[in-house]
Amino acid sequence: MDAVITIGSPVRYPRTGTEGHIVRIEERGGFSYAELDSTGMLYRTDLLTLAVMTEKVHKSDDRSEDLKQAQKEREISGDMSFQEIPNLDSACNGAG
Repeated sequence: MDAVITIGSPVRYPRTGTEGHIVRIEERGGFSYAELDSTGMLYRTDLLTLAVMTEKVHKSDDRSEDLKQAQKEREISGDMSFQEIPNLDSACNGAG
């Protein structure tokens, strides 16, 4: 049986290791997204897992570390979207 993710659930986003509690859930484009209190960012709920929270998340009064983590995640997703597929046939890329 799948665990139910609801507002207040402690969750983890496995791709980056981000942990937090869900503060809001919304539907967009056929997917369900959850906002985490630790980053303020939305994550697809089907990609989140229920987590046992670490001491760091519970004691985090300083938002600067959370903001650094959020910026890192934005850079990672932005970098991945602009990566060019390697040219394996030795042909010239572009109009060359």
